[in-house]
Amino acid sequence: MELLRLAEGFQGVPTQEIALAIGETLFYKVAGAALLDARNTGRWEGASTGVSVPLYRGVRYRVGATRGHYVQAEPVLGAIDRGALYLTNHRVLFTGPKQTREVAFAKLVGFQHDQQTGSTAFSLLNRQKPVTVNYGSAASPQFRFRLDLALAHYRGTREVLVRQVLQRLAALDATRPVATSP
Repeated sequence: MELLRLAEGFQGVPTQEIALAIGETLFYKVAGAALLDARNTGRWEGASTGVSVPLYRGVRYRVGATRGHYVQAEPVLGAIDRGALYLTNHRVLFTGPKQTREVAFAKLVGFQHDQQTGSTAFSLLNRQKPVTVNYGSAASPQFRFRLDLALAHYRGTREVLVRQVLQRLAALDATRPVATSP
């Protein structure tokens, strides 16, 4: 019922924590979020050969060579910064002490949620790599709904979201066991 109330009437709230554009309001904030980035990993495979010749008093001259190559492994997602994640009706904004990333809804191509890890990867028109944020699995359902709500406000499709919430509630009611009288 709370989700229905939010979908029907929540318009966002003003905030002084970030600079908002005209008509922009805050829909959700996650403190302690992480900005993730894929880091290349790998290892050196090879061998070295050579000799070490003593010159005088502990000084040695080394002559040798190395042969081998670097073996590239799969990139691994890791946190590159921690900070606050803001969700407005125009964008998603991560601010941390080292990095700031903005996901403007006007440039959003798509997004993918990972509910188990509590992260979302946003694909944008102006970036080759997706912007991935982690907000934790505990905040995952709330973040997903608030993102859907913010996008519905941005796109002018809030009524469609309200109908979807009503349909989900009706489906849940249909699965409830019927109480029988003794």
